[in-house]
Amino acid sequence: MYGLRLLAGTGAPQSDTTNAVAINETYLHRLGYQDPQRVIGMQIKGWGNSPRTIVGVLADFFPNSVRQTIQPLVVANGTNDASVFNITLQPRNADGSNWPATLGVIAKAFHEVYPDDDYDYHFVDDTVAQFYTEERSIAKLLAWATGLTIFISCLGLLGLVIYITNQRTKEIGIRKVIGATVTQIVVLLSRDFVKPIGLAIIIAMPIAWWSTNKWLNNYAYRTDLSWWVFAAGGASLLLLALAVLCLRAFRAARANPVESLRAE
Repeated sequence: MYGLRLLAGTGAPQSDTTNAVAINETYLHRLGYQDPQRVIGMQIKGWGNSPRTIVGVLADFFPNSVRQTIQPLVVANGTNDASVFNITLQPRNADGSNWPATLGVIAKAFHEVYPDDDYDYHFVDDTVAQFYTEERSIAKLLAWATGLTIFISCLGLLGLVIYITNQRTKEIGIRKVIGATVTQIVVLLSRDFVKPIGLAIIIAMPIAWWSTNKWLNNYAYRTDLSWWVFAAGGASLLLLALAVLCLRAFRAARANPVESLRAE
């Protein structure tokens, strides 16, 4: 049903009352073994102090969030102590009517067997998504905050570029008269802004690395931070800043020098 991978033996047999169980790889190592074949047939103390026979070893899987380490786990069948039933549904049809009908039949059958018990159901993908509700909310909030910050920064940068180009209008006109090309003027105007932008990126990178690494430390299983992620982020911001700079600088460089030098 869940596609769990067997390392040795078989899964727990389907029976109402059985002492046969399967354990996960972490439990195997806790027992002091590395070879899963070595524990097949071994008995362990189960719930109610009744012995349980190991018939299979499963590869580790995540029953909870990756914030938590994988713990020793026993997988067993049986309905005496069962509180949760796992059911596979057929794929949803075109109009989506088969799932509500199937769930209704399941509820009816449940109440026939357990008339006094409450019936509720959850989809596994929804349960897994709930493990990471906080992360999804933080990601959405950071996306909006980052977008707004970049937008405001670009507006401020654009205003500064407009102010500087207006102050250097006559200089631009003189340079064009003596033969400067549009590209040369754009590079001249952009060069003074690239240095502080590059310095800001250099200052921000260690802070971003530290905060991200501290956040990832909350997880028992985490990805490694690669330098190229921060380099790509810095390069993207630099390209965006250059696009804003060139937008105004190109307009100033294309202006008619006669207009800017008329007062002289």
